[in-house]
Amino acid sequence: MKMFAYRGKHENFGDELNHWLWERLLPGFFDDDEGQLFLGIGSILYDNFDPNMQKIVFGSGYGGYTNPPKVDGNWTFYFVRGKKTAEVLGIDPNYAIGDSGILTRSCWDASKIEKRYPVSFMPHYESAMYGSWDKVCELAGIHYIDPRWSVEKVLTEISTSHKVVSEAMHGCIISDALRVPWRAIRPIAPGNRAKWYDWASALDLEIDFDPIGPSNLVEVGASLVRKNTTLLKNITFRHRRIRQLTGNYVLGSTVKTLQRVAEKPGQLSTDEAIARAHEKMLVELDRLKQDFSKKTASAL
Repeated sequence: MKMFAYRGKHENFGDELNHWLWERLLPGFFDDDEGQLFLGIGSILYDNFDPNMQKIVFGSGYGGYTNPPKVDGNWTFYFVRGKKTAEVLGIDPNYAIGDSGILTRSCWDASKIEKRYPVSFMPHYESAMYGSWDKVCELAGIHYIDPRWSVEKVLTEISTSHKVVSEAMHGCIISDALRVPWRAIRPIAPGNRAKWYDWASALDLEIDFDPIGPSNLVEVGASLVRKNTTLLKNITFRHRRIRQLTGNYVLGSTVKTLQRVAEKPGQLSTDEAIARAHEKMLVELDRLKQDFSKKTASAL
């Protein structure tokens, strides 16, 4: 079985969690056999996988980035990220256990790490690429976490924070799983918003989003032309040059907004909800191991 994980122009914490987490929970489980594809963390339930390939779904979600996949006998579901995913795919809502990143609880204990930062901020990885959020955080007096850092570095930075403010969904998912209070920043790109409600639905959680606005003139321009894909690509392609020409100018209003948001109380799902989701995932993890150990034995 081959593990599938999305990777864009840069490594991204939520997607890279796949390589870190499954290596620990399923050592020796994966190879390069594309006859069976393991779909774990991420909005990766696409409609463009080989229809003859067997797809094993273990906590993935539908994000709207393609049309919904046609579910047939080549799809096997252990659980999905949330109720919206189950609804879109037309499967039993009991499959909506939660984002499988919650299983990080089995491999990482944040309670043993000393707190250092009152508040940390993590942008979406595209905002980290095109924005100037490190400078915004510096001016706001808030610790910055870059989602392009290694998984263990991000986990450490989350764990050393009393509260995490995040535009990156997995910044909040993992903070919640590790019991670090969080506040959700409404993603600048509208296409990145729906999946948050999907994750939250499995935990009976209402997200109190905060809009924050763009950090620099690249993000201002991108917001203005978002519906024009040609102009949007031109702006993002030239983002370094634009920042050089503008002296890496950041919007003072956004600095102040981030400071105000950072002062608000953090959110958490209930201890009961996160423990219940985690326990259900561990049951499915054991079932996955048993199912494929039987198949391996029968093949021999």
